[in-house]
Amino acid sequence: MTEERIRILSAALRESPPQERKLGGDQFHWEENQMFLRKIPCATIVAGVAVCLLSLPAMAQVKTVRFLHNETDPPSIEFYNKAINEFEAQNPDIKIAMEAVSTDGRLQKVLAAVNSKTMPEIFKILPEERFLFANKGYLVPLDDMIDEIGRDDYLPGSLVPVDGKVYDVPYSLGNFSVLWQRDDLLKAKGLSTPKNWTDLEADAKALTGDGNYGFIFPAGKNRMTSIFLSHLIWSAGGTYFDKDLNVTFDNPGTIKALAFLKRMAQYSPKGIGSYSYGDMINVYMTGKVGLDIYASRLIANAALTTPKLFDETSAAALPAGPSGVGVKFVNANSFALSSEAVGAKNIDAARKFLKFIVSGDRLKEFSLTVHPHLIPPLKDVQEEVIKDGAASLKGREEIARIAFDTSNSLDFESEAGAQFKDGKVIRSGVINPYIGSIVARGIPAEVVQRVVFQDETPEDAAAWGQKRMQDIVDNLKK
Repeated sequence: MTEERIRILSAALRESPPQERKLGGDQFHWEENQMFLRKIPCATIVAGVAVCLLSLPAMAQVKTVRFLHNETDPPSIEFYNKAINEFEAQNPDIKIAMEAVSTDGRLQKVLAAVNSKTMPEIFKILPEERFLFANKGYLVPLDDMIDEIGRDDYLPGSLVPVDGKVYDVPYSLGNFSVLWQRDDLLKAKGLSTPKNWTDLEADAKALTGDGNYGFIFPAGKNRMTSIFLSHLIWSAGGTYFDKDLNVTFDNPGTIKALAFLKRMAQYSPKGIGSYSYGDMINVYMTGKVGLDIYASRLIANAALTTPKLFDETSAAALPAGPSGVGVKFVNANSFALSSEAVGAKNIDAARKFLKFIVSGDRLKEFSLTVHPHLIPPLKDVQEEVIKDGAASLKGREEIARIAFDTSNSLDFESEAGAQFKDGKVIRSGVINPYIGSIVARGIPAEVVQRVVFQDETPEDAAAWGQKRMQDIVDNLKK
């Protein structure tokens, strides 16, 4: 109590003239304060001041690392809170300030933070943002971290360099192209797993009726709609760009994909015009949808919340399109380190925390939080996760193996100039620096809306999309 009184009185004496002072409801007079202080041994005062002075540097050295991500499932949040507590206990000079937002909300927050130069030190980055952000100096290279973790252990294609440097480290792979089917509904109609678009359309038609829908797809003006259209375009043999980065959106594959969606809309819920990521799960969970092409978060949620629906649902390979292959949309979910150019401050501390959460036991633990949705990018972790996660799927290990199959896949950045031959995807190896701006402006999603809701022909919509994309590319080249 004596040291505390010294501290309070010292502060009061510094800030006020030698007149009557009020402190904690008591009245102190200057003479009384002087008498009190004279009674305190000098050594005590010196010791108290020393303690205060010694504590100031320690307080000043605490570094805050801002951490933004979109893994909002409660088990994932629980994992991050646990990891943060563990890391802070090991590193008392670092404090992690975490913020979790929706996938759509992440884009708005990142763009606003870039413009205001208030970027969090660690943030979830999209593949189509990588090239632009790296070239503008918004990111810090992470090659040293990749080498420390083990460059050769990453799955092929999960590390994407920009001008020879890696600027983001993957923490999971996202496969948006698993076919989820209601086995009970298919059996009741005498139907089997669709192998191609013809089968898929026929099954969807047969399953529609009596309040049920045979199919579901997103058609809101959002990134998920662009993802869905993209895998159909590729499965029909088209691409947005050729290997020379010329816009090729107006092609037969795009027209076939749009015509297919127009037909499939009649077997889908009326609300698809606003559907995004979460709706692909939530609407399926009503039990009124027969076929759903989406990520494995769907089955993870079903296992936790609707056990009967989980038992009635199985995973299957993506039906082949007119190109002879079902091309999956698979992208790496990665974290990046912001640079000082966009407001990042404690970069070394952030680097330390980033490595802590994307490697070793923590990568495995995180991957199991929403199994089998979170595919580990490290080869030596994948098999462990499949085995250890089987219990959460009631022993149905085959679900995880289908979800973890990322063969014959593309994403926005890698699709330019891809070819489709003999049931396989052949990548050109070209990284597209332009497509991120196209997707961010919602052009592919708007093309879908023009066909599905505005009765524009697939040919006219593809031509409109081609022009809009070309305008964007021309502007970026200036």
